[in-house]
This record gives sequence, C-alpha cells and structure tokens, in this order.
Amino acid sequence: MKTALAQMKVYPGKPEKNIETMKRFIDDAKQHKCRIIAFPEMCIGGYLLGDRWLDSYWCDYLMEFNDTIASLSDTIVILYGNVYVDKSGKNKDGRVRKYNAGYAFYNGKPLATESHYGIPGVVIKTLLPNYRIFDDERYFFSLQEVALDKNIPLDKLLMPFCVNIDGTDVKIGVEICEDLWFNDYSYNNKPLNVTGMLINCGAEMIFNLSSSPWTYGKNQARNNRIRDSISDSGRLIPFYYVNCVSVQNNGKNIVVFDGDSAIYNSNGDSVMNAEKPFTEELIVTENIQALTPSVKPQYPMIAAKYNAIIEGIRGMDDIMGNSRFPFIIGISGGIDSALVACLLEQAVGKERVVSFNLPSRYNSDTTKSIAKTIADKLGIAYHVLPIEDIVKVNMDALAAFKPSEFNGENIQAKIRGTSILSNIAGIMNGLMVNNGNKVEIALGYATLYGDVNGGVAPIGDLLKTEVFEMATYMNEYIYNDEVIPKSLIPDENFNFVMPPSAELKTNQVDPMKWGYHDILVQKFTDYNRLSPETVLEWYNENVLCEKLEISRAIFDKYNLGNRDVFISDLEWLVKNIQRAVFKRIQSPPIIILSKGAYGYDVRESQLPVMNTSRYAAMKNI
Repeated sequence: MKTALAQMKVYPGKPEKNIETMKRFIDDAKQHKCRIIAFPEMCIGGYLLGDRWLDSYWCDYLMEFNDTIASLSDTIVILYGNVYVDKSGKNKDGRVRKYNAGYAFYNGKPLATESHYGIPGVVIKTLLPNYRIFDDERYFFSLQEVALDKNIPLDKLLMPFCVNIDGTDVKIGVEICEDLWFNDYSYNNKPLNVTGMLINCGAEMIFNLSSSPWTYGKNQARNNRIRDSISDSGRLIPFYYVNCVSVQNNGKNIVVFDGDSAIYNSNGDSVMNAEKPFTEELIVTENIQALTPSVKPQYPMIAAKYNAIIEGIRGMDDIMGNSRFPFIIGISGGIDSALVACLLEQAVGKERVVSFNLPSRYNSDTTKSIAKTIADKLGIAYHVLPIEDIVKVNMDALAAFKPSEFNGENIQAKIRGTSILSNIAGIMNGLMVNNGNKVEIALGYATLYGDVNGGVAPIGDLLKTEVFEMATYMNEYIYNDEVIPKSLIPDENFNFVMPPSAELKTNQVDPMKWGYHDILVQKFTDYNRLSPETVLEWYNENVLCEKLEISRAIFDKYNLGNRDVFISDLEWLVKNIQRAVFKRIQSPPIIILSKGAYGYDVRESQLPVMNTSRYAAMKNI
C-alpha cells in the first residue's frame, strides 16, 4: 500500500493558506495512487500560537476546516493535526476543554476506533510537553487526564483506527509528536510507551504527527526513541514520522522547524528520510520492508546552526506579513555585525540589506575600513553617518547633570540604536536587526535602547566562540573568500590581532575571558543547568578543566589557578548575568539554536544574586 508523508510548511495563524497547501499535497498523493497521507501536528492553524489557544471562537473556527479536509478524502485516508474543542468538559483552568488532536478521514467520513472516549475520527495527544518553549498543559487536556476523568485505563483509550482500503482491513495507530518521547513519562510505574500500547492494541502501522522544532542532533535522538520503543514493547511495526517545516514564534523566540520526516521498518531502521531540511516535500513509499536501511548524514554543528539561522531570518517575512521589507543593520567593523551582515545577505539577498556605519571619534580607521570592505564584498547598500556632532549636542544638553565617561558610552550607543537606526527602519519600513551574541546578552554588555534593540537577534543564541567558528565556516564553505577578515578571528588560544572592542572610549577592549566565559554561559543556560556552586566545587576538586572541557592553556591564560582571581571572576560573571535580566526581558526575539536560548528556554525573574550556605562554605575553604 502506497503511503505519503506531507512535510508541509505551516503558516501559524493562517488556516486558509495551510488548507491550500494541504489540498496541493493531497492532489499529488492521489496522482501517485497513495492510499494514506499524513500531515503534521496542528497543521491547520499552527502550533506556537500562545494564548490564542484560549480563544474559543478561534478554536471553533479552526475546527470548521475539518469539513473541508473530509471532503478531500475520497479514495485516500487523510491523517492530520488540529485542535478539538470538547464543550462537554472543562480544562484545568476552568475554560472549555480543548485537545491537541489527530484527525482521520476516509471517503468523507471519520475513521472508526474502539476507543471509549467516543469521538469518531479523533485521537487525543497523550503526553503534553511542559518544558523548554512548550506550554501544552496550559492550553490542552491530555489523554492521560481523560483516562483519569472517565476512570478508564489508558490502554483502553489508546486504540488504532480501523479502515477497509480496497478490500483489506487495516488498523492505523496515530500518535502526536511528544507521544514518541515516552522515557520521561510513567504509567503504572512503567515508562508510558504510547507506541507500544498502540502496537499491543493491534495497530499494524503507526503515524506520528509532529510539530517538532529543530535542535542539533534530534534525528539521532528520535532514532534512539524508536529503538527504546522496541526494547520496551518487544517489537515494532512500520513507523511513519511526519514533521512540518516553517518558522513560528512565541513572542520572545523565533523557532525553526526542519521537517526531517522519516520512515522506519519493523526493525526500527530508518529506510527513508526527507531529502533536505527546511524544505516542503511529499515522501511516497511502498513496501518499506524491502527498502534498504539508510543512515542520514549529520551536518557539523556550526553548519547546522548556520542553516537554522538562515531559515529563521527568512521566516521573518511571514512573521512580518511577507512585505519584502529591507533589513536595517549597523555595521561597525567588528565580527558580530560582520557575521550578521553575511547571514542576512545569504538569507534574503543583497538587495534587501541596508547597512550603516555610525562612527564616533573613538572608531578607528581600521574598523571603518573593514565595515566598508565587508559591505562592498557582499554588495549590500552602505551608508556612513558620523555621530560625533550628535553626541556633543547630547552631552552639552546633559552637562548640568555631570554625565560620566560611562554615561557618554551609553549615549553613543543610544544615538546609534534609537536616534538613527530605529528611525531609519521606520522611514524605510524596514526591520532593524540586532547584532548581539549570547555572551554579551548574558552579561548585559550592551546598552538598553542602544544595542539592545531590533526586531530579531540572529546570533543571540550563539556564543562568541561560535561566532568566530561560524565566521570561519562562512569564509571557507559559503563564500570561498575572506569576506570576514581573519584579523577579527582569534587563534585557538584566543589571541587576537584585533581584540573585540565596543570602541566607545580610548583603548577599550571587551572584558570577557573568551573561551572560558563562553562555556560558563552555555552551561548556566543549558537545559540541564549548571550552578555556580558546582563550578566552585569542581574548582576545589581540581577537575574544572576536565568537567568544562576547556584546555589548560585557556585556564592558565586567564590566571584562574589563582584562587582569588577565579572566585572574583566567577562572582563578577554571576552578578552581571543576574543584573542584566531587566535588559533581556526587553530584548528582541532570539532565533533558537540550542536548548538554552534566552526567552522561553531560559525564563527569568529580576532577583538579587543568591548564594547557598554550601557555596559560602566552599568559598572559604
């Protein structure tokens, strides 16, 4: 039996557009004589819609499109994700109960199932993710909760759909995204293996409908979960995984979906994958047991993150209304703005990138020359608007209040960001782009309303070390040319020809310990977060370099063997991270590249630095 997976681009909040895409894929599948087609989770209205899910009128509207899909199901089983509004019950918050659901239609009718919850053609998501950027439990009622509510064993609710196709009875199991990732969920003191339950209830094939955001290495992690399912249930049946491609957002993060749809045989081996990430594709298969297992090559991490940033930038067109607006960028001659300019040029083309060099008296001829050279090589528009006269006017106006040298630095940044770039973006109907990297964002090494600005932060989830690495990658593999000067990129021990500098005062050099602070920021924001207490513990045990996977040369470079230097630096880092929260909660959306992006991955409150009594004891050893 021929099946099709529709790896479609989902436009959040645009059901009419998504329906047109689904019609196109259904027509293509029928042309291929496919008898089953599966679409991603929440493909009608999108997945990351925030509190739009609390709007019952909106959810009712999305359900109206089910009739359209049913009318297209002549000769083909259509599986897809959409919300289901159950007005017979209440959600946890007292509102009308809603399910993150999978639907199944054939020849205009919902498929039958032996499930006891009695909604024809509907399967309810069992496992609701409530971590990282996911808030499913805020909006939806899970199948686990239905089982408790109705006092029915869960395995009596997890039933496959039954359908007769061309004279053959087929039992189709449908699960929704997180239902595959069962290891961290339990039922009757065992892992809650939704896949295994469907198999034990007679399913002959399983379709997983997903809206699963891109993260590095997820395809291998998913392969492992398939094998875990085999180990737990003792057997597997043909398994079909379909994921969307698109860019969605939650207000604080730009989230990319790479597709990576895949098909597995009864041994849990991947036998077919989508050809390209971030690309729509209809994947047609037949007799998958006869297909040769294939291993999908893994991109190097920096190349994968490059692809994700490119997709995230391109997705701003849909977020902003597809108006082909210009991207407005300040280009200083430093490596961060150089990298962002290159990423913009690759993502949307040189015609849509407009760059501005905004020098004061502190900007060197070298960095000004670098900025122009980069713009010329990229072929992007380049303008020079000196700010020294504007700085003087501001300083004179504020002279009675005795601004310090530090205040003068902030004034320069605010003139660039607010007075010039934001106004130019308004004049040109453009999108102002933020150039900050993750370490600067963490430490607050940026001026609010100055360089904390813009509509998107393309490298806001890249460590500075990754900025250097991506710059090298783009020179070597994207441009085959030294577009970003090597003088901006350090050697392996972070020795610089041109040390990073904000150039807001004479002889200024960024205060970060590159290669060391980067890894601490990464560890402090990772999904399994490290605490300063653990860092101090590792230091006391003389295993810090090993645990952080940094070279002894980096450790010695910054004199961290001196205990007073180490503790002073650690506390400086922690203090600056915590006191910069007020900047981050006003910062632009960051494209997620890790499991610890500021925004919804790292959610923060404005609090003082708090150390435990154990930390104090270890500090005073």
